[in-house]
Amino acid sequence: MFWTEEHDIMLCREILAVDPFTGTKKGTVQRGAKWNEIVHNLMKIENPKFIVDQRGVRDRYTLLSQKLKKKLREEEEASGIDTEMTEVEDALEDIIEIEDASTKQVEYESGVKMKEMDKEKQSAEDVRRKAMEKLGETQKRKGTDKENEGQPKKRRSNGGDTLLFLREKNVMQAEIKKEEMELQRKTLELQEKKHEALMNVVVQQQQQHNKQMQDFQTMMLALISKLGKN
Repeated sequence: MFWTEEHDIMLCREILAVDPFTGTKKGTVQRGAKWNEIVHNLMKIENPKFIVDQRGVRDRYTLLSQKLKKKLREEEEASGIDTEMTEVEDALEDIIEIEDASTKQVEYESGVKMKEMDKEKQSAEDVRRKAMEKLGETQKRKGTDKENEGQPKKRRSNGGDTLLFLREKNVMQAEIKKEEMELQRKTLELQEKKHEALMNVVVQQQQQHNKQMQDFQTMMLALISKLGKN
């Protein structure tokens, strides 16, 4: 398929509307389903006509985003002065920001998960260490009792030490579980706040873009009306 500027505009609008990045990870079924939804929506458009698949759509977005990143980088290195952006470039800049925010969110969640795994490992080691200390104390106490009696006696343990250890272990595990649930709750709250902030930015940018388009259309209508009178 031959891509025109109109095709690129419609593509960017659909990507902004569906948002395949937020809440999904690269290479997952969930993100693939989002891209399929974009393809489905584009194929329903009559003018301009789309004949594309998921790979074609993703490759086109990648090409456009890379070109814009290169342009912005070169402008910043050259003068630092922003040049006029096309509608496609404006939309692409918004999409790139959403994609970058999604990537940072995934990296943050991965870091939190690693910390939780480290915490669980440390907790297990603490339990094991305390168990060994308890066993050592028990063995030492039994040895002292035998020395005091003068003659060693064989007797069955009543299991008191074992029950005490199990009770302490259960208490510790309950505390650890409670801390984990609290951490998960705070993580979810943080995710919801970040997603809400991101969506507010997208809405504000879309509203600003719509206003600019309305102002431009008003100006063009006034100009056409003035030319008609002349």
